[in-house]
Amino acid sequence: MITCHLLNGEFVDREFSDFTVIADVTNCNRRVLQEMPFDVIIGLLSKLGRKLIQNPDINSLQGVSYISIWLRRKNLERICKTNYGDCTYLDTFVPVDNHFAMAAQPRGIVCQWIAANIPTLAFFSLAQAILSKNGSIAKVPEENSAFIAALLKELSDIAISYNGTTYRGEDLVKAISLVSFEGRNAEVSRMFSLTADCKVVYGGSEAIRSILALPQKEHCETLVFGPKYSFGVFDREYIESERFEKALENSVKDIAIFNQMACSSPQVLFFEKSKYSLEEIGLMMKGRFEQLPQLLRHQDTDPAILANIINMRSRYLLSDHQNIITPPDLSWTILMDTNPRLEDPIHGKCIFIKEIESITDVFNLITRKIQAVTLCIRDEEKRRAFAREATYRGVDRVVIPGATHDYDQPWDGILPMNRLVRWVILKNEPEV
Repeated sequence: MITCHLLNGEFVDREFSDFTVIADVTNCNRRVLQEMPFDVIIGLLSKLGRKLIQNPDINSLQGVSYISIWLRRKNLERICKTNYGDCTYLDTFVPVDNHFAMAAQPRGIVCQWIAANIPTLAFFSLAQAILSKNGSIAKVPEENSAFIAALLKELSDIAISYNGTTYRGEDLVKAISLVSFEGRNAEVSRMFSLTADCKVVYGGSEAIRSILALPQKEHCETLVFGPKYSFGVFDREYIESERFEKALENSVKDIAIFNQMACSSPQVLFFEKSKYSLEEIGLMMKGRFEQLPQLLRHQDTDPAILANIINMRSRYLLSDHQNIITPPDLSWTILMDTNPRLEDPIHGKCIFIKEIESITDVFNLITRKIQAVTLCIRDEEKRRAFAREATYRGVDRVVIPGATHDYDQPWDGILPMNRLVRWVILKNEPEV
């Protein structure tokens, strides 16, 4: 059985046995979106950003402040320019030379499998479908559906005037359907996959393998955002500079946000040998953890994660070559050693910090599963050389402390909206 939380702009839970009605309504409603001037779509979304930050019932929810910043007109225009080159392609055929013109047409219905670890993920995914003028059917976790619905309800109430015509956010929302169903239900999953003109998949290895094995339309495009791993690297000059303590403060915030559940969350920080011992660096981080806002310091953590934290603390306490720094509770954990390897994520603000002889020691640890490396190298030329080698080996994003969770484009090595459209051409007859 399929539970539909949003259909045709109505936020009412309804049960369906298949996707026929949901797909028909979504497909019909996306026509208005396709015909809407692209600048209007930008205007409606940027107005939503301003509205969210002014609503005390919503702006206190984790991640909403960042969404409002991400929705600024300047940021949306920059993202769209990165993806499309020229946003005019979304509205009309643009001459490329004397022989032909080119346009970007939506693929149709984008079916989205949204992972549960980050509540804001569904919004960013839906926003990209809107910015590529596609209809959306998003499979959202039940526990996050109310949060996403609250944001879309705000969008429904927005209107702007453009060239004498009034345009409404409600028309954007009508091109979106939110559904929930049991992922283990093979038949419902098969029907969902066959509904898609484009699939966007977020999740762990097992979920992605099962989704990719589903039948799909022959023309269907698939974007996969699978499990990734992130870590940080600090060279000696940076550690011994005036920037270091601020960088540690921001890195602790990166660890704390999303309780380390995001692919962009640092799991290990590598520190090149310097005048500071690893214990001294750990104590600096301890102070920053203690200064975290209450909302970030005490987050709900799965009992299984807490059990893993306790086990890892015990292991490090019993070792002659490892050490730990912890508070009286389980709100955060610093695990210290000199073994240059990537540790399995524990989550729950449990960070591994390691002293290494040289920052180049991490190169052999890099695979294509690495999403973000927080890179702190004082010399800019050296930093660029490191980034060039790291990205060649598989890293997708090289970031600074405090920015690892910024939803940049490209993401995971992909320009998503560029893939969410079909690039079409119009040939011109030669002049006589």
